[in-house]
Amino acid sequence: MYRSATADFVVVDAQVHAWDGSPSNQAGPSGEAYVAELYRRHRLLDRQPHAVDADEFARVTGEGLRADVIGGHVDRAVLQPLTLDDLFVLGFSPTAWHAELAEEFPGRFVLAGEVDPALGSAGARGLAARVRNADLRGLHLAPVHRPGARIPLGEPWLRRVLARAEQSGATVVHLGVGPSTPSWPGVPGWSIPRRADVAAAAARPRRWPDWAHPVRAGSALPVRSPDRSAGQGGFDPTQLRDLAAALPRVQFVLGAACMPTASLCRLARLPNVHVLLTELLAGLRLHRVDAARAFGSLLEAFGVHRMLFGSGYPLVRPARLVRELVDFRFPGELCGRYAELDDMGRHAILGGNAARLYRIPLPAGAVPAVPAALSPGAGS
Repeated sequence: MYRSATADFVVVDAQVHAWDGSPSNQAGPSGEAYVAELYRRHRLLDRQPHAVDADEFARVTGEGLRADVIGGHVDRAVLQPLTLDDLFVLGFSPTAWHAELAEEFPGRFVLAGEVDPALGSAGARGLAARVRNADLRGLHLAPVHRPGARIPLGEPWLRRVLARAEQSGATVVHLGVGPSTPSWPGVPGWSIPRRADVAAAAARPRRWPDWAHPVRAGSALPVRSPDRSAGQGGFDPTQLRDLAAALPRVQFVLGAACMPTASLCRLARLPNVHVLLTELLAGLRLHRVDAARAFGSLLEAFGVHRMLFGSGYPLVRPARLVRELVDFRFPGELCGRYAELDDMGRHAILGGNAARLYRIPLPAGAVPAVPAALSPGAGS
């Protein structure tokens, strides 16, 4: 919980990653390069006085979650998985490991599952049973995160799988909300670090050399698919509109930087589409006016009850983002253009909306009451 001068805010972080990218788990040079890129982005985005060591960043531990997430004003968090088993021997951020970490902190973490594009329809078999057995409240669907592995959102089998998963309890689908920043054409400029910041990060010594041999990196296993790496994301908004209209009880969550802001705002016409603010909250420090303008446009389009707080930990530790969202005011250049965020809106974004979508019980009176039309399963 975060206590400001005027109110106490319950915080539910809708995007936390618990991964193992340590050298012993890297399945070759591509896995090493992937972790190195994430660490470079962490240095650009985190902006806190005490820097995280490269080895500590590569493998999230229970101690790290306790210190940086629970100790960073977060009451509950959703662990988002990403397997990437071509790049990592035991998987990068698998649900099985999340379950073990959640047992260390009873009542703190909610689990999500994954629809892996590399496995296609065959990999989705038995997903509904896994949802029930592990109490998975949502699914992470990256339409593409490696070359040659893409799931068109118009696939009939995908619609059937998501419908069965929703009936089993996974009512939320995060689309492409992974640790990799979008890099395809049209990504909003406010989500891209400034050139000076990139140059400063590049000037620092790299923890991982480019040659990245698996034996030298600590793994005795042979290289698997060394030429493959995480690919670009992105999806067809038309296919998403059709999918969301066909599954009104499934709540779709999109990253704020997944497409141009104007295109994302047009999707607000679908009542079961929500926005995760992870990239935008980090962007408010990188490009103050442009990111604030995008925030104002998304507020007008989606309203405060369809926006979720997320840190993307360990890319960014959540404490600073929580404080900055509570203290957020539109810059002078935009004064009067957008209505200021009030405490009701802050309660909703910081915790109320994610708690509602993921069926997380909160103390009575912790957040303002939500309109009945926004209850889960009602096309909220």
